[in-house]
Amino acid sequence: MTINDLINKDEYKKFKLIGAEYSKAQDKTTLTFLYSSFDKPTDEEKQQLRDEVLKILGDISKNEVKFRKSYIDNDLVYTLLLDYTNTFPYLKGAIKKEDIHTSMTKDCAEIKVECDEEMKELLTNYKFLDEFKKIVQNHVFEDVKIELLVTKKSEEKVFFDDENEKMELKNILEEEQKINKVKVDEVVNLVGKNILSDAIFIKDVKKTDDEITLAGKFLNPVWSQFIPKSQKGKDGAKMKDKLSFVLKDASGEIEVVMFPQEKDKEKLERLTPEAEVIICGNYNDFMGRVNIKANALSVCKILTKEVKFLWREPIKEYKTVIPQKMEDLQQVNLFSMFDQKPNDYWQDGKSVVVFDFETTGLNADTCEIIEIGAVKVVNGVCTETFSTLVNPHQKLGREISELTGITDDMLVFAPDLEDVLPDFHKFVQNSVLSAYNIGFDIQFLLNAGKKFRYKFDNERIDTLELARQKIPSLPNYKLSSVVKALDIVLNDAHRAINDAVATAKVFIKLI
Repeated sequence: MTINDLINKDEYKKFKLIGAEYSKAQDKTTLTFLYSSFDKPTDEEKQQLRDEVLKILGDISKNEVKFRKSYIDNDLVYTLLLDYTNTFPYLKGAIKKEDIHTSMTKDCAEIKVECDEEMKELLTNYKFLDEFKKIVQNHVFEDVKIELLVTKKSEEKVFFDDENEKMELKNILEEEQKINKVKVDEVVNLVGKNILSDAIFIKDVKKTDDEITLAGKFLNPVWSQFIPKSQKGKDGAKMKDKLSFVLKDASGEIEVVMFPQEKDKEKLERLTPEAEVIICGNYNDFMGRVNIKANALSVCKILTKEVKFLWREPIKEYKTVIPQKMEDLQQVNLFSMFDQKPNDYWQDGKSVVVFDFETTGLNADTCEIIEIGAVKVVNGVCTETFSTLVNPHQKLGREISELTGITDDMLVFAPDLEDVLPDFHKFVQNSVLSAYNIGFDIQFLLNAGKKFRYKFDNERIDTLELARQKIPSLPNYKLSSVVKALDIVLNDAHRAINDAVATAKVFIKLI
């Protein structure tokens, strides 16, 4: 028999299990049961349940059963609301403590919230109330009812972007473009005019540029012929030559097209793949296919081989996502314990941030982050969590919503990655980074870092590889299989913070 089986019996309907915690320091498991203040159990009923629970728990550890009377007040609701809206910065401060009114009857814990019409529509349409109701329900015995009272006049809300930060990034990008000119030497003109202007990197190409100079490797040349539109249908129309090739530099690659005269064709045909060239031409977008229509080409020696990134400094204070302290208590299943034994790895206060991303898909170049979950581990102990949804500004696929439980409604007022990333960058400073199959998550992180100019050059350890080394006998190495083998609880998998916490426990146990 399990604890759930026990409390489903008729004689224990007065009780509701709301917590099971294990304290490593005390080697003690504590179960907390809730009961209604309108139908209080007798001391004998409490003792009977305590005896049954302790019999089921056996000698796993020191065991304690606690009882708490159900209650609700403004302080409790406001505290729960603050925790809940940590994921939705738009809602922070929107509801004040004095706006909340609570009452309790035998059958119902009632919460009334004063707000304006706009806030009522927002909370109702995007199911915030339904989710918050579930949170409150975990803290009271009675059924929860939440009512929104429109008692305020809607005011025009003005949201200010941090213009200083946006200007800083703009200045960095402009300065980077000044620095990142591609230097060339030993230029020998082949086709068209002599190219005198400095080449830019492909990543800096803009549609609005009048004339574009690029330098890189000459790849995948393809020759073809066509009849110009002006000649179509005419007797004796001459075919025209077209050369297409890929130009690749340290920042990327782009297609180039040329329409050489017959006298230049032989020169271009002698070009070998991987030859270094500098070209000059115009931006061309033909039916959504971007290329450079080149009118000049020279062979050269490229001196500038890499892109210089100008990185931003870490922020001094958290602005959007505030890390939360993680208590030295562990939610456990009632038949297993997680054993934390610090070893030499954790000397000198070494810290590791174990993180997990949920994303819109698998391709880090085309998909977006929708949730970040991370746990900071110091001296072998989980100390802080970092958790937030992220607005990808695109609709989620049905399979992603089914896998993660994250819906479009949940992301509507989540913060943008641009606002979240500076906080995450601060959170991981001076820490080793770890994830389960870190190659997947780190590529999303590095791409985001390059986009917003935050450098993530931390030491990295793959917890998946740790598991393969330390537990060689497993039939497969899915996270669910590894945590099961190590007697670690993983609830609500494929939510970032839950996967990160489970992975942190795996890391601690295996390192």
